[in-house]
Amino acid sequence: AVRQRYLLQFCDVRMVPIAIFHPLLCNLERVLRVRVSMDWKDTLCEDLESSWLYRALWVGALLLGYFSAYAQPDLPEGYTLQVEEVASHSDGELAGMTTYRLYVNCRNAEDYVSSCSGDNDNPLIIASTASPAWYNSAFNTSWNAQGVNPLLFLVLPELAYDSYITIGAEDATSSNAEHPSSIWGEIDVTLEFDGDGPGNSVLVDDSLGGAWYTVFPGLDEAYSHAGFAGDDLRVLVAQLTTAGEVSGQIQVQIFQNGLQAQEIREMLPILTDLVPGCLDANATNYNPEANVSDSSSCLYPCGAGTQYVASTGMCELAAWQGEVGDTQTLDPCHLDLDASGWMDITDLFAIHVVQGLDPGIPAEPCGAGTQWDAALQHCVASPSTLGEGNGLNNLNPRYFDLNGDGELNTNDFLNVLNVFGSPCLD
Repeated sequence: AVRQRYLLQFCDVRMVPIAIFHPLLCNLERVLRVRVSMDWKDTLCEDLESSWLYRALWVGALLLGYFSAYAQPDLPEGYTLQVEEVASHSDGELAGMTTYRLYVNCRNAEDYVSSCSGDNDNPLIIASTASPAWYNSAFNTSWNAQGVNPLLFLVLPELAYDSYITIGAEDATSSNAEHPSSIWGEIDVTLEFDGDGPGNSVLVDDSLGGAWYTVFPGLDEAYSHAGFAGDDLRVLVAQLTTAGEVSGQIQVQIFQNGLQAQEIREMLPILTDLVPGCLDANATNYNPEANVSDSSSCLYPCGAGTQYVASTGMCELAAWQGEVGDTQTLDPCHLDLDASGWMDITDLFAIHVVQGLDPGIPAEPCGAGTQWDAALQHCVASPSTLGEGNGLNNLNPRYFDLNGDGELNTNDFLNVLNVFGSPCLD
């Protein structure tokens, strides 16, 4: 019980295999005892538990789970938890109820939703204004969608609207591996979604917490496993049939682009309507009513040598004479470093000197070749040099990062070549 408590409190679902470390070793002991016909003691497992190696492994697992839980990167834009209406029922057993589906909206087709969880620091809430909250079909005895068999819908139509929690799998046609498992402390959410009568609203706020999760299958299943976002960029995490309105929040764990090293974990509120807008208070069109951040819609004041470009949502260099990114209309005067009236070999050589240096990425909302001026509170064009003078050792790499990717590389050099030999008419 003590091990389970610490496992739930400090370790995420990636650490669940650590919990089976001891049984595996015990099974290995039994195999070896048979294979080599040695008279090993039956107390090997008990001795193992008291060993320093065993204790060290448990401490390591706990620390790894602890730091992974509290050192997550900020959630990128585009990840939301949205409830959608599926069907409104006017007759039969479900009269007066509405069926909703709860989706995690993702950014990339290969994003993988690994778990949904909650505890006292991050309470899991799935609530309805109705009491009891959820309709549970007696013909699905499982809390997930394993018992929702489409072959039975003709004779049991209400089964299609059973309430359940899941990660991607929506019925029995998904493989067993695609249906989630769960681990709980004092509050077991699955009891509210089994076939033993209607369920109540969910609140997991105890110190142990809990989660439902699926084991990451590998990137080779990115377009076949239900846990991946796929082409529609979303993963189903619950179906809810209720006579009330749905609200709440869930802590969601996502492996971006199917890479476990790119894990994000965030508490997402259940949104009925997505209201995208600018949530940056520094922008001129800040919208406090928005619930989904859309930085591309933010408008910022642009300083001398820059211009606001709606397609990028940032202040970009005025060096572009046409649409930003169109290298055919780059202003050659921007690259005429010696003011000779031509973008010539002298300028090309100067630019080649800084090729490969790190220009650094300025804080948003400043685009390519620009930087934020804290005193003026707007974007200004990056200077061509880092200090006084214009010697080769003083050029500013940021000034030449014309595609704004944070690197001064071959792509930028090719942009420069597009205007090589052009006259500067200013």
